[in-house]
Amino acid sequence: MALGMSETIVDFRKRMAKNRQQELISLDYDNLRRIIDESLTPIGWSLEAGSGLGRYVHYLGTKGFASVGIEISTEIARKAKRLFPTSDFIVGDVRQLPIKSACIRNLLSLGVIEHFVDSQALVRESTRVLQPNGIMVTTVPNQYSFWPYIRSYLQRSGKWDIGYERSLTKPELRTILEANGLQVDSVREIKAISTVLQLLMLMIQKIVSVRASNPEPSPLRDFHLPRERTMRRVLPLISRMIDAVPIISRLGFLIVAVSRKSP
Repeated sequence: MALGMSETIVDFRKRMAKNRQQELISLDYDNLRRIIDESLTPIGWSLEAGSGLGRYVHYLGTKGFASVGIEISTEIARKAKRLFPTSDFIVGDVRQLPIKSACIRNLLSLGVIEHFVDSQALVRESTRVLQPNGIMVTTVPNQYSFWPYIRSYLQRSGKWDIGYERSLTKPELRTILEANGLQVDSVREIKAISTVLQLLMLMIQKIVSVRASNPEPSPLRDFHLPRERTMRRVLPLISRMIDAVPIISRLGFLIVAVSRKSP
């Protein structure tokens, strides 16, 4: 596919430095997991197109799904297999999926289509491999959130390394899906506060690691930090409670749509 004027090819390998524990912890803060649980059933094959390090492929496997991830980077696919050895990953391009038509029951497209100028082509290709009445869960950045401002700041300061990305509104995402033969069951915002709390957890982990490696007295030692394991249980609960407030949920960083292929 020819690239658009502002579209760039990005090497995501340096961003894929997480270990298995960090990938699993990320699931705790992700309200998307609840939507997946509500929307998908372990019937037939499930695919994540653009699976990264594979936490959702692994998660579906733990729920009884026959799942596979497709990732364009051989290096990332190999690392995903090392992190989750019981899960299946193949190397492929989401623009030309190496899968026969109408053989996938559930498809995850999480944070993928916004990185391509021609989002329609990606959705069309995903629809091709879905079975009639197959379910597709799609996420994109929310235009009506703080994320576009954060991205703009990172771009201006030279700290943005993801290349082309655009945010969408709920009507825009619905239009893209429906134009490619999908019936939209729901569109909603998620992760209004959970992302912030996840960053807080990462800061706590860093402070704890500094304590462990630095025997010298430190002002940090004057403060009591809850045990990391306790925080992993408490913070996701807090984030879900806050994200459930309607006025806050509308500012969620992500839009998630659940749609199905027309019979």
